[in-house]
Amino acid sequence: MRIGETEWNGIWEVLGCKWTFHIIRLLAQEDAQFNHIKHAIEGLPASTLSTRLKALQREGVVTRDVDETASPPTVTYSLTEKGIELAEIIAQIEELESRYS
Repeated sequence: MRIGETEWNGIWEVLGCKWTFHIIRLLAQEDAQFNHIKHAIEGLPASTLSTRLKALQREGVVTRDVDETASPPTVTYSLTEKGIELAEIIAQIEELESRYS
């Protein structure tokens, strides 16, 4: 296998968006529904949020859980094990940045 040919190959494209870090940080604190995420992250357009969540799902970072017993059905997003590890790395990077800035 050559460098770059890993299952994380597409994650760099996903992480290239500034909103992705905010979404992962929020979901690291709590599972959340779409509107909660949209309102919690100031300036995040709904269309961008939808695109980012789909990309994060494709990469195995976020799961989408539909509760059809609720009326109306509710959708909750949460981090996968991969997402939790990524959130920990992001937190370490932010800690490093705060120490040296």
